[in-house]
Amino acid sequence: MKISSKIFLLPCLMFAVVSGSMSAQRPPWLKQQSSTVANTATDTVSLDLPLPAIPSALRTPHERAAYLLTHFWDSMDFADTLRSRHPAFMEQNLVNFLSLFPHAQAEARTGAVKVLMQRAESDKTLYLLLAELAEKYLYTNSSPMQNEEHFIPFLEEIVGTSLLNETEKSRFRFLLSAALKNRPGTMATDFTYLTPNGELQTLYTVPVTCRLLLLFYDPDCLHCRETINALRTASRLQQQIDSGQLTVLAICVGEDRDLWKSSLKDLPTQWFTGFDMGCIRQEERYLLPDMPMMYLLDGEKRVVKKEVSLHQLLLELQE
Repeated sequence: MKISSKIFLLPCLMFAVVSGSMSAQRPPWLKQQSSTVANTATDTVSLDLPLPAIPSALRTPHERAAYLLTHFWDSMDFADTLRSRHPAFMEQNLVNFLSLFPHAQAEARTGAVKVLMQRAESDKTLYLLLAELAEKYLYTNSSPMQNEEHFIPFLEEIVGTSLLNETEKSRFRFLLSAALKNRPGTMATDFTYLTPNGELQTLYTVPVTCRLLLLFYDPDCLHCRETINALRTASRLQQQIDSGQLTVLAICVGEDRDLWKSSLKDLPTQWFTGFDMGCIRQEERYLLPDMPMMYLLDGEKRVVKKEVSLHQLLLELQE
């Protein structure tokens, strides 16, 4: 799913507004760019809703972002289908809305999404468009805004609405179930695995001093092999393993036990390794939409990062 660069005109402005470094008025260059995009999309619909004026008493970024989120859609007439059913208009404004999420606290985000989706219930076409756009920007891996925690409030509203039938909700119900599993800040779900010497162990028996990298892989997967090789050669990762700051547990979730055994020689000897005994995939304790899949846990096996990419992991290890 391609995400146009045209819709990312406002995030920097949003940061400036919530940080209090400028007023809620758009600078001339931004007005000109927005107008150009609007003219390209349509001659009758202006793409950006006006930002509400923030009371001067609100000074912290969290307070300012919460106010903007709460009042972002005040000027929107949801009965105006020329605007509400216009994909480019709703996409631009939803992205502007979502660009405030990193600056706001969870309670403010959840409340603002509830207001938006409940107002959108006046038109099913609009509601489904917002659901589709929220998934596009907050769930799609290629989106720079991808954030499962930010997506959860949308999912909770969608599965709870009476506007949609159970068939229409089924995909969103599945996505919500997946998002709520092993959320950051929660204890990672335990599982049993087979060690190379034939013993049964669990995630919670792995000794960890500081952090644990949990890697699910299949030795028959090319991308898995490439990622493992990148991890082997990452000097920062190796330094943290040597110093005891990081422990690695690599779990094979493939079905071929013989292939797993023959491929163990390709894994660093310092890593803990194992073969899934059915808990992970069959019981869906962890959902693995892509391979490999990595989780970063703390010393108590609490999830720090869920479904972390190689790039994100290496950045995290730099901190």
